[in-house]
Amino acid sequence: MSDTLFAETRGFVLGRMRELLAAGVRKMPTEKALASEVLASYATVRLVMKELENEGFIRRIQGSGTYLEPRAEALLEEASWPRLRLFSSPTTGNRETNYADWLVDEIKRQARRARRRVVHAQVHSHDEFLAGLDSPAEPGDAVVYLPPTEAFTMRQLGELGRHDELPFIVIDCELGNINISNITSDNRRGGMLAARALLEGGCRNLAVLLCEPMLRQISQRLLGFRETVELSGIVPEMIDCKVGNEDDRDTLSYNKMLAVLRAGKRPDGIFAISDSGALAACRAIRDFGLEPGRDIALVGFDGLPAGRKNNPPLATIAQPVEAIGRAIFQMLEQWRKGHHEQRLLSPDYRPGATLTRQQAMLA
Repeated sequence: MSDTLFAETRGFVLGRMRELLAAGVRKMPTEKALASEVLASYATVRLVMKELENEGFIRRIQGSGTYLEPRAEALLEEASWPRLRLFSSPTTGNRETNYADWLVDEIKRQARRARRRVVHAQVHSHDEFLAGLDSPAEPGDAVVYLPPTEAFTMRQLGELGRHDELPFIVIDCELGNINISNITSDNRRGGMLAARALLEGGCRNLAVLLCEPMLRQISQRLLGFRETVELSGIVPEMIDCKVGNEDDRDTLSYNKMLAVLRAGKRPDGIFAISDSGALAACRAIRDFGLEPGRDIALVGFDGLPAGRKNNPPLATIAQPVEAIGRAIFQMLEQWRKGHHEQRLLSPDYRPGATLTRQQAMLA
């Protein structure tokens, strides 16, 4: 079955729902009757109806039939909104501990305010995304891509550049001069803020926990950190967890941090390249018999909700998640063919008890 046939059948069934609601009727025709009306196969209609049931449009009552749910009218209104095709790396369903989940939730929230209908697809690679991007477009379509943690090849960048005929934004991945709109955090500034926090907290024996694959944005965090501490004559130790794209980062970060402490190395301040690594390091420090914030200062990067709930609360460089969401829909509203825009948004230092400092707050 082609995507086009499925979309056409779905569109027909949604139209029939609108007709029924306008007539004050809530019971749907049978799937066989719908198949004869739309001239589609019974199997196609069944798949469409199953999807609509999962989305909350209809409810089946054994022995009675299929009925429009009370919220079907609101869902039908949303179905008329222009589509936002949101592609992201696989999500876990936990916005507390996963940055991609957190950002996806924020995009969906702001999409409703902008009256955009989100169709979310999870992809494991750039090639999987590019294949999905080639599926038929609808009028008013826009695309937002939050990529998996892998570098783009020159071929993939070339293919991305050919999709400038529709509103298209790549998030949190620095692309250089390619003619695709891009929103990313100022990762270099974030690294500088982490360094300033640790230095102003009195730390001098510094280390960096490399707990993410070394993509450009991670390299920029490291660059900003090293530039700042080296101005003070400090060369930070690199604690490399050797994380690959598909690895369990929490486990690798925990084991590496514990191994460093058992080897007798004890930095007084650590910058973890991500919050997930920082939270794993917190557990390792405590399991070794030390206290994060009292014995070893620790700063993460992302600002995940789980960091605020950690004991002690995590000091971190907080990603501008709400600002990213706002910028997406501002850029889509202003989009015109042949125009692309690059936005670099600044993260902020958020204090936490894993870093006790004399200063109450950085400027």
